[in-house]
Amino acid sequence: MSSSGAHIGRLATALGIVVLFGCSTSMIRYEPMAQNPAPATQLEAAVYLLGDGGEDSPGRAVVLGHARADIERLAAANPGLPIVVVYLGDNIYEIGAREEFKVEDAGHLAAQADVIGQLPGATVVFLPGNHDWAKGAANERARESIRMQERWLYEVAGNDRARFLPADGCPGPSTLDVGADVHLVFLDTEWLLRRPNDDCGSVEDFYERLRDDLAANRDKRVILAAHHPMATGGPHGGNIGLFHRGPIVYYLAVKSGLSVQDLASGRYSDMLAGVRSAIYESGSIPLAAAAGHDHSLQVIRMHEPGDPSFQLVSGSASRITPAGRTDGTRYAASRHGYMRLDFGPTETRLSVFAQSADEGPVQAVFHCKLTEAGLLAECPEATVADGGA
Repeated sequence: MSSSGAHIGRLATALGIVVLFGCSTSMIRYEPMAQNPAPATQLEAAVYLLGDGGEDSPGRAVVLGHARADIERLAAANPGLPIVVVYLGDNIYEIGAREEFKVEDAGHLAAQADVIGQLPGATVVFLPGNHDWAKGAANERARESIRMQERWLYEVAGNDRARFLPADGCPGPSTLDVGADVHLVFLDTEWLLRRPNDDCGSVEDFYERLRDDLAANRDKRVILAAHHPMATGGPHGGNIGLFHRGPIVYYLAVKSGLSVQDLASGRYSDMLAGVRSAIYESGSIPLAAAAGHDHSLQVIRMHEPGDPSFQLVSGSASRITPAGRTDGTRYAASRHGYMRLDFGPTETRLSVFAQSADEGPVQAVFHCKLTEAGLLAECPEATVADGGA
């Protein structure tokens, strides 16, 4: 069957789903936890996760303000603590860096980088998302937009406290060691979806490098950071209503996998298979994969061979989309917010911070221990609110 024929077939299947199930979608609402999270004992490092912060929205202002205050508090209580803030892509909406709009676009980077202020020992890392790759533009134009963003980041934040990883519009993996045994691995998943013919090597070269890096660091707590999630209960995972974001054609496109940006697409599935194969062959199980892309907060326990123990979706720094329950969901919220990982000598604690339902202040809403085993008692599912399922 031709490519166009396959697309038509998938659309027909999706249309059949519409006829059978109408606008069915699985949304969830959880109760916030009753108390603030207890930090890991003898804190050795902290990693903040913020995604999709490239829009100057009221929600972003509240999130960045809370994150900065939390970083300052944590640093004051733990002098010399290594702190890394990771921005998980889509750092400049809507189509990435544009030379003719440099003041505006570079301003988005400056606003996000300023979350660490001038704290010694704090680092901010930006990785690219699909919007940073000029949202569908030709590869050459899109890569130039990535390189432009990288240059501007160092202009507004300096290379002593900011990094753009992976660099130069290549897929990586790029790495950063934090504290005693925390190993951050940064991937450009938009490059993997595009597969451009450039000087970055082949897709097979990338997966080999990823496998080798994971194998070399199997005794560390590994966090994979990328824009695109391996699992999600949000729109990119197909969890959408019939008229989400307008006409029914969007619903059909997501359900049939026409967009490479959705998990149902063949290209996305191939990317996930490559990542899982590299993880499996390495003999290492990453503690978590962190991503944005869907504009929500989700904690998902993963189960399949080649999966990290957890998928953390933290993509609501400036935009919000619906979040629902998927296999392994421990918590999900369609709220502006961010996540923090606290690393102690023997434990890793996750805290989720979200804006209240009435667009009030940000507060802690969920926390649990992250372990490779991912036992239910260590990270149980949050309590479902009355009428929230």
